[in-house]
Amino acid sequence: MTKTHLFYNIEETEHDSMMHCFNSRLKKYSSGEIICFYSEQDMGIGIVEKGSACVVHSLPNGSRTILESMEEGDIFGQLFYFHATRNNITVEATSDCTIRFINYEHLIKRCKNACTHHSQLVSNVLQMVQEKTQRICEHLEVLSQRSTRERLLSYFGILSAQKGSNTFELPFTISNLADYLSVDRSAMSRELGKMKDEGLIQMDKRKVTLLH
Repeated sequence: MTKTHLFYNIEETEHDSMMHCFNSRLKKYSSGEIICFYSEQDMGIGIVEKGSACVVHSLPNGSRTILESMEEGDIFGQLFYFHATRNNITVEATSDCTIRFINYEHLIKRCKNACTHHSQLVSNVLQMVQEKTQRICEHLEVLSQRSTRERLLSYFGILSAQKGSNTFELPFTISNLADYLSVDRSAMSRELGKMKDEGLIQMDKRKVTLLH
């Protein structure tokens, strides 16, 4: 099952009735718009149906770290970041996007209508949660590296493995990449320049090729 298959093994004719049963809400956001704050009550679970978004941790001093990027089919919610305090973790649209929100209570409780595919949808969400947990662990592995170069190479290695190729596309702008790696942007740009000069990588905007 791929991460986009919220409705894996569920008949298409059941989709609309299930989303009504789950009291889901569909909202559209423009690029750069804040989708939600993790401090909101009853935030539920959000699923990116179209476009892309990111989860951002902001500090009082103005610095920010991108905790993860999300594309179509990705899932987010309070259950992934328990330490969130008011306004310090947000979900932001990185392109025009459509988000479906599902109330968490509707997900974990048995449907009162004995919906045939309820168990399958819960199983699909749990699979998505497992995939997200893996990506969070990968991010922690990247952040555990001591130097900017080590973080870059660690993250590039993950993207290369996911793509199955030495050439891959960054999901971030260069500026947002620094926020994701939690490093100084100028220092990262210099390090990328050194890595290109040393023949370790090739870069064309967001396209990266690992040469060694």
